[in-house]
Amino acid sequence: MWPGVRSKTAKGRRYWYWTRVEPGARWIALPDPYTDADAFLRKLAHLQRVNARLVEHKREGTFGALAATYVKSAAYTDLKPNSQRTFDRYLTRLVAAYGDAPLSELTPEDIQMRVMDANSATPAAADMMLSILRVLYKFGKKRNRSLEDWTAGIDQFNKHVDRKPWPADLLAIALEHEDPQFRMAVTLALYTGQRPGDVCAMTWNAVQGGVARVKQQKTGTPLEIPLHPDLAAALANHPRASDHLFILSNSRGGPLTAQLFNRWCYLFNIEHGVEGFTPHGLRKNATNELFNAGCNPAEVAAVTGHKSLRMLEHYGKGRSQSGLAKVAILDRWAGKTNRERENFTTKGKRKG
Repeated sequence: MWPGVRSKTAKGRRYWYWTRVEPGARWIALPDPYTDADAFLRKLAHLQRVNARLVEHKREGTFGALAATYVKSAAYTDLKPNSQRTFDRYLTRLVAAYGDAPLSELTPEDIQMRVMDANSATPAAADMMLSILRVLYKFGKKRNRSLEDWTAGIDQFNKHVDRKPWPADLLAIALEHEDPQFRMAVTLALYTGQRPGDVCAMTWNAVQGGVARVKQQKTGTPLEIPLHPDLAAALANHPRASDHLFILSNSRGGPLTAQLFNRWCYLFNIEHGVEGFTPHGLRKNATNELFNAGCNPAEVAAVTGHKSLRMLEHYGKGRSQSGLAKVAILDRWAGKTNRERENFTTKGKRKG
């Protein structure tokens, strides 16, 4: 018998499996060694190499071992699901490059060449991997004081384009777009002020009584957002399949993905000769519109779910100064003065 190989007999037939897998994982089926010895030996050799690599990754003191420890820690498990998926995507690439490497041998020069320089064509990905490396270094430093910082002196590309609010003319075109799914996606994002992932996750059942109920994926914050009249009208006219749970659903009834929403906006940008207007930019449009309507920061945050006043101010930096000044003087201040005069006159009449 070959090490790591087991056989089972079912309905008079014998089946062969590789059993050296993670605890709880299903065994991996193998070709029959007696009827197809060549295929059996090739697959067995491959699985043995993979197993040896996994064992090496888990060896104490390697980058792979540190990564495996981190993903079992509270620092990782406390991340929101979307953040975990992003972290996993880039961590997988780092483990492929450094899984066997002893932590003590990682150097800034190597990170610069193999992570930053090697991924210069995709600076956002390079920056994300560098951020993950910094997280892992801080995590590992608490468990091994002798570690030298592998990320010291390495700069991010910082070529990320700031998410811009959509200009009024472009937004008007999108809100009247011939594609009902794209039109509805833009309308939902604008009139709820939510992130693309939260917009795509909205269900028909969560829109009742003139309110849209949302639980933000990034923060876990539950929100109840009154429906803007334009959004209520759009929802009433939006085609809905009886078996579809999500407002923005694919042909199988599942939710539209944020990646596809981004892709639609990218193609819409190309169609109209512009660039840089993304679903997240619509969140800035909503923030600006709320500020322009005279809402205070607490009122705006009650809709958008922002936790930080600093971030809220960043999102609302495109609001109209002149418009806000008119609201402040004519609606708030002058309106308050007029109400006081009316109250005084009414009280005077009552006294007479």
